[in-house]
Amino acid sequence: MLDLITIGDIKLDTFVVLNDASLQCQLKMPECQLCLDYGGKIVVEMVDSQIAGTAPNVAVGLSRMGQKTAVISNMGQDGTRKLSLEKLEKEKVSTRFVRSIKGAKSAYSVVLNFKGEKTLLTAHNQNAYRLPKPLPETKWLYVGEMGNGYEPFFSNLARYVQKKKIRLGINPGTVQISERKPVLFELIQKAEVLFVNRSEAQYLISKTIDEITRLATELYSLGAKVVVVTDGKNGAACFDGKTLLSIDIFPGKLVEATGAGDAFATGFIGALMHGKTAKDALKWGSVNSASVIGQVGPQDGLLSDRQIASRLKKHPSFKPKII
Repeated sequence: MLDLITIGDIKLDTFVVLNDASLQCQLKMPECQLCLDYGGKIVVEMVDSQIAGTAPNVAVGLSRMGQKTAVISNMGQDGTRKLSLEKLEKEKVSTRFVRSIKGAKSAYSVVLNFKGEKTLLTAHNQNAYRLPKPLPETKWLYVGEMGNGYEPFFSNLARYVQKKKIRLGINPGTVQISERKPVLFELIQKAEVLFVNRSEAQYLISKTIDEITRLATELYSLGAKVVVVTDGKNGAACFDGKTLLSIDIFPGKLVEATGAGDAFATGFIGALMHGKTAKDALKWGSVNSASVIGQVGPQDGLLSDRQIASRLKKHPSFKPKII
């Protein structure tokens, strides 16, 4: 039996450091705008290209915690697929469900890094996902980002999870959140844990709510057993319908923020797999996320359960609080 199977696009991320750019923050706007000279020739520093994506990030992270993991993904017959298989196999993640599609292109992203914050340009694989048959027994399924054509897959997955009584984690991708189709909410209702950042949470509930108590309550009404909202430098919160917990970011240096949310989800689920409480899960998620943003890329900083425990031991006062 597997401990967890992740589902979603495997990408090749190219990380670019911008030196010649500016930020414009407009009054009453929740986000800043990254501005470049239109039509200009901009000198950049290409840091690295790495295999990435929510599905491989979470699978690799939990594998490092000693869990048996696998990835379901659609890829083209290209160099990205070759690199992905090599990377995942090295990390002891099963690749038997990575589907190779003739004529297709694998997903990719360009990650623009300016002063430690990221802006992503992403292209998804456009082939519809499907559950492999037979699918081996697993304790968890985890759904991440993917492109269009996901509707039948989400509908089938919702029925499968309910029938097999499998614990489901979900972090919807940009396509799914922007479209807000009924199948997304159908799947969220079957979820053990829903992971979103603050802006994603606001978009899902179609309300611009800043106050975390109201935001978490509205998000919880979508049907997941537990909702987790990450909020960058402001930390994270989780709500199970009874208790709202909030935690600060774990001490560390910000180098590059790609994969911070995936690392948090990995730590959170890893703690649950070890029989830990929600309070511990928040701590594990925060430690793992802080480690990842201390390096370039989403996987190099992913920690084992022992490493997380060791770092928490050095910071005994680092604990979540009840709101």
